[in-house]
Amino acid sequence: KKGELKVGDEIEIKPGIAETQAHQLSYHTIKTKIVSIFRGSNPINKATPGGSLAIETELDNILTKSDSLSGCIASRVGNLPEITTMLKLKYDLFSSLVGEEKEVKIEGLKLSEMIMLSVNTTTTVGQIKKIDKNNIDLSLRIPVVPIKGDSVGIARNIHGHWRLIGFGEIV
Repeated sequence: KKGELKVGDEIEIKPGIAETQAHQLSYHTIKTKIVSIFRGSNPINKATPGGSLAIETELDNILTKSDSLSGCIASRVGNLPEITTMLKLKYDLFSSLVGEEKEVKIEGLKLSEMIMLSVNTTTTVGQIKKIDKNNIDLSLRIPVVPIKGDSVGIARNIHGHWRLIGFGEIV
């Protein structure tokens, strides 16, 4: 999203590996080194924002089985915010649902409501703990790495389907 990564850089991957101990789920940040970077089939020495990249690291492939690291973010060590299960958003709701035959008005958010959020490359469900004008505080089921200013998609479960109802910005 910003900055640059180079072959040889040490990176961290957050939230990282999920581990359950005594019925408690926790996440462990992974640190590794970049071995090579590819843009398409072309090897490059440094990567900047824009386009798709393939980054080869020293990680054992077993860590990435079953897409266990999907939703994680990589950056040079020390550049990412801490993992959190609490999130504050400035939000806007659409006036009506998109893709419906007849117009369905979107109601305002409610305290304790469960909503789905798309944060960076991860999807999580959060319970609204506080509403203040166009700001909400949420308690998240799956932790995220909140980057201030990033956009977030907001969805509500309507008739058994998650439907996009608005968007937010991490504050």
